[in-house]
This record gives sequence, C-alpha cells and structure tokens, in this order.
Amino acid sequence: MKKIVIAVKDNGVKVGHFGTSENFIVYDYDENTGNISYDTLIISPKNRTSSEEWEKSADAIDMCDIIICEKIGVVPKVQLKERGFEVIEDSGLIEEVLDNFLNSQKIR
Repeated sequence: MKKIVIAVKDNGVKVGHFGTSENFIVYDYDENTGNISYDTLIISPKNRTSSEEWEKSADAIDMCDIIICEKIGVVPKVQLKERGFEVIEDSGLIEEVLDNFLNSQKIR
C-alpha cells in the first residue's frame, strides 16, 4: 500500500501548485488492485503568505510516497525526490488526475 498526496486548490476540487497549497488530500493506493481510497486531509503548517516554506508542507506529508501537484519549483522537486518522494505534475480536477495516475500505472 502506498500513500498518494495531492496538493489542492479551489476547495479541494482542483490540483494546486505544491508551494502555494495550504491543503493536501491523502489517498491510500493499493498497487495490487489499483484501488484508491480517501485517507485524510492535511493542512500545511506553513505561513500562508509564503510559498518559500514548502519544506513545512513536505514535513507534514512525510508519510506519503507519491506527490501529485499542478506545478512545483525546480529546487523543491529535486529535494523531494532526494527524500524518496515520486513527484508527478498534472493539472485539472482531482478525479481526472487520479484517473490519469491509474492509467499511467497500467502502462508500466
């Protein structure tokens, strides 16, 4: 079982930019069955006026394996990958992005 975290905006309807997102939805992903189920909502402890505090968001989602976000800066992306996260950039509605993720896993 892996944990997917999605940076969200627009009241949790759309995927957001990692650095500016205040909220992150966590899903459980069963690689064997391809099932995804809601786990929890995480509110970032970062200062809401600063996107430079992305590390606080990263610390808050440390139990996750896969990050899905609309955009992410070069430095945070590299450092998150070094911490063991798989980082995927995609945009749109949460349901569409999860479908895109599942379809990409079928190709592997």
